[in-house]
Amino acid sequence: MSVWGRLRRLESEGRPARVAVVGAGYVGQGLVHRLERTPGLRAALVVNRTRSAGVEAYERVGHDRDEVVVSDEPGEVAEAIDGHRPVVTAAAGMLPEMGGIDVVVEATGAVDHGATVILSCLEAGKDVVSINAEVDASIGHLLHHVANERGAVYTISDGDQPGGLLRQIELAEGMGFEVVAAVNCKRHLDVRQTPATSGPYAERDGTSLAVTTSAGDGTKMQIECAVVANTAGLPPDRRGMHGVPTTLEHALDDVLAAVSRRGVVEHTLGGDFGAGVFVIARALEHDLVQRALRFYKMGDGPDYLFFRPNTLVQFEMPITIAEVVLDRQALGVPSGPPVAEVVAVAKRDLIAGEALDGIGGSTCYGQIDTVDGAAGLLPIALAEHARLREPVRQDHPVALGSVELDDEAAIVTLRRRQDRLLGLAPVGA
Repeated sequence: MSVWGRLRRLESEGRPARVAVVGAGYVGQGLVHRLERTPGLRAALVVNRTRSAGVEAYERVGHDRDEVVVSDEPGEVAEAIDGHRPVVTAAAGMLPEMGGIDVVVEATGAVDHGATVILSCLEAGKDVVSINAEVDASIGHLLHHVANERGAVYTISDGDQPGGLLRQIELAEGMGFEVVAAVNCKRHLDVRQTPATSGPYAERDGTSLAVTTSAGDGTKMQIECAVVANTAGLPPDRRGMHGVPTTLEHALDDVLAAVSRRGVVEHTLGGDFGAGVFVIARALEHDLVQRALRFYKMGDGPDYLFFRPNTLVQFEMPITIAEVVLDRQALGVPSGPPVAEVVAVAKRDLIAGEALDGIGGSTCYGQIDTVDGAAGLLPIALAEHARLREPVRQDHPVALGSVELDDEAAIVTLRRRQDRLLGLAPVGA
């Protein structure tokens, strides 16, 4: 029986899975809508620092404002969940001990807050589905380690580019192909984009200035590729990848011509890919399958392109949630240590004493590199907690030795914890 069929069975048996959604922004509100419309799943709790946004998420799907319980008292929240009433809280700290929740979904995109929520839930043995690529690219190895220790499931989600690529990789490998390149399709790239220039795009898309800037300057895409790299063991071919200008018709030949080796993450620029992703993979027994693949209009090989035309975020996230609830399976689990890092690169000439503003800001953008290539450089996820000791020229990576980190920041302490777990010198220490 399919995932959807088994969810319908949960619904018919009167035991839908209860989901806590952390974040009531663009993705979180959309996810509440899908959960409330998907048999077998229910948005039992919305956790958001601005409570009104959580209430709005429930109102949008037909709940009356008066029926939504708004409380930061654990007892009241638990009672409302047990009574099948929609609940909103700003007290994320209660999640680890909260009964009545089957899975927690982190949908904020915030680095420090998201990392703290995910880790605290995993340490309490709660399953977590995350759409927060920024956190996963920085401390994903630690999160998987803690989940394994505590008997919990941690997974990145379907719906975003990393999830779409991981599904395509799984499909290609399951059919007997070896991945050559996992490719994120980027329509437009401007590493100079800042919050000051992002306003029209943010208003058009209904996203925040930081999210819009991170997408425009390529940091989000670089982070997404790092998630895939570290989960599937596919390092980038070079810092920032090649960024291959191409179209769907020519993508196979153009990407193969650009990369120097097999088994990498890469991205395209422009073209007619929409919000799609694709995997190029080599047939392992080409002499046995070439005839069939030519008949199926896949080309002559031995390398073939498997294109997926969309990634639908909140529409697909219930698939991951369901697999965690029904099968206790993660979408992807790394087989070893991280192979990639996203480093901070100066967006303009930076001066000594200047505080960096991190992902989606005006001071730096992110570029993926191999772990070895990124040694001694500042991870982009830590940039908002860094102050420069010395100037950095435009388009140069920010060295760890040139910054002072806030030792108390959550993501800094957690990244150092991951470094120790990996037997490395703690970052910036």
